[in-house]
Amino acid sequence: MARNLFGGTTADVAEDIDGRRVPGAVGTLWDGPSDGARQITDLTDADGSPIIQLVADVRGFIPGFYGPPNDAERVWVDFGVGRIALVSVTVGDRLRKHLSDIDPHQSRAYTDERLSGYLPTRGTEIQSPVGDTWLSAVVSDDPTGHVLRLRTADGTGRTGLRNTGALYLDTIGKRAPLCIGAPGFDAGQTVINVSAGPASAANDGAVFQVKGDGSVISSGTVTASNLGNARLWSGPLPPAAPRAGDVWVRYG
Repeated sequence: MARNLFGGTTADVAEDIDGRRVPGAVGTLWDGPSDGARQITDLTDADGSPIIQLVADVRGFIPGFYGPPNDAERVWVDFGVGRIALVSVTVGDRLRKHLSDIDPHQSRAYTDERLSGYLPTRGTEIQSPVGDTWLSAVVSDDPTGHVLRLRTADGTGRTGLRNTGALYLDTIGKRAPLCIGAPGFDAGQTVINVSAGPASAANDGAVFQVKGDGSVISSGTVTASNLGNARLWSGPLPPAAPRAGDVWVRYG
């Protein structure tokens, strides 16, 4: 730690019991005013040379010296008539520097370091440990609110995650709004699973599925412009209540 500067002012003098200056007086330095205080011997003069004790000059002034290397703000000097406190003469300069410093307490650096794992700066990456939830949001009962909302510079709303859990995808320009990659999926594995309840990766309760081989399975009616109202049946027996346009593929 740094040494603070003491002495060297008109108020720093060696005096006798009657208050008269004592030129050449030899004094000792202490870390406190009590009898249990420890003497300080690790000192230097204004040029940085080690000194053990203080010696007043020919006018009785205490010359400037640097205190112990523990950043002490106050020390006690004794010229034989009791200990007198000395306050560092650079406290004002250091206070001015402290007030003008951008991050004097390193709190900004600490905050930046802590937040970098949650709100990364542009171009950085978030490391999410295995098993940990990176972000958890508590939603309100307001269906118009957003947990996440992306907007363009002109304020136009784009992709957003609503409080209801609905995800709205609105791209800028002609882009594919949703692209799902399924590398390494087996033909029977489910890539997309829509359940008749809370979201689940299991097949139980599924009403719509897309498999790894591209197969689409729907428990309800699939409507498209090229399907019409035809129904497709397969099995050893014809449908019990056939309608016009039904297709029966017999097997067995």
